[in-house]
Amino acid sequence: MAPAKGTYKVSEETCSRLIHAAGELFALRGVDAVTVREIAERAEAVPNAVRYHFGDKAGLMSAVRQYALRLWDDGRIERYYRENESLLATRDGCRQMVTDTIDLYYGILCAKEQPSWVIRLLLRALLSSQWQGKRHEDIARGIIETFCRIYEKVTGNPDHMTAVCWAMTVIAPGSLLATSEFDFVHFREGSGIDYAFLRRLQATVTRNALLALGLEETQPAQIRRV
Repeated sequence: MAPAKGTYKVSEETCSRLIHAAGELFALRGVDAVTVREIAERAEAVPNAVRYHFGDKAGLMSAVRQYALRLWDDGRIERYYRENESLLATRDGCRQMVTDTIDLYYGILCAKEQPSWVIRLLLRALLSSQWQGKRHEDIARGIIETFCRIYEKVTGNPDHMTAVCWAMTVIAPGSLLATSEFDFVHFREGSGIDYAFLRRLQATVTRNALLALGLEETQPAQIRRV
């Protein structure tokens, strides 16, 4: 339980509360629109807690960014591609490469231990060019390029723009789900990610990705006769 508002406690718990409070506010309003005092109040810490633990707002921003990237920073998607590129020699191998890479992406994107503000913060940072040139942009670029390489290898089509379009059909649905508080099943405000829906969404994304690559046979929709 957090200490009462206005008290001060030097601990990892205080650091964690400050990081999460800052991340939530940065994701909601952007870095420049948030003050150190607001962060401390949201974290139920004294005003100088940010300075004591992180030096200044920039130091706290760095800690927030490091926390937000902790599940992405090991390059597991790119590493999987490099270590398993030989799969692309066969049709079944191509299917496995596509399926496994999408599974890795969605597993990180919607990890159950990941707070909902993380993806919103990273997406906001990318769209607004905040932290421009920093590690999160390199990570995003690496993931997109990996999906593009898969497309180009499987199809033999060297057109990079077409490859990016295919990659976005894989990335965008999960990103929308992970950054929204909206319940897409019942069309109302939700309370986090519906993981049953997520599994269906991932299955649909995977099937559509395979269809676009010619790796999945189309099946005619069943017509219900009245």
